Amino acid sequence: MFIVIFAALGGGVAYLLRPAVPLIGQLPFSIVMTDGKNLHGLERLAQPYAQQSLEYLIAGVVIGGMLGIIASYLYALTQDDDRHHRTPPRP
Repeated sequence: MFIVIFAALGGGVAYLLRPAVPLIGQLPFSIVMTDGKNLHGLERLAQPYAQQSLEYLIAGVVIGGMLGIIASYLYALTQDDDRHHRTPPRP
């Protein structure tokens, strides 16, 4: 569960931090997810920014997922420690 949460958070942060096209700003989600393949005419000048934004998004999801793996591992370690340090109930 940690992996999914952290991957989603990483993707969200990466989406917010994606590069902006000069004079236009950040590209919409639909253009980023299609890698700018649906751009025509002068809009094609924004395709490298769409590709870079998609790479940021993928990197954010991957890095977030890796942090989620680490978090779930650390959480599992703390749960194991709690089980070993409990005193057994008295009869």
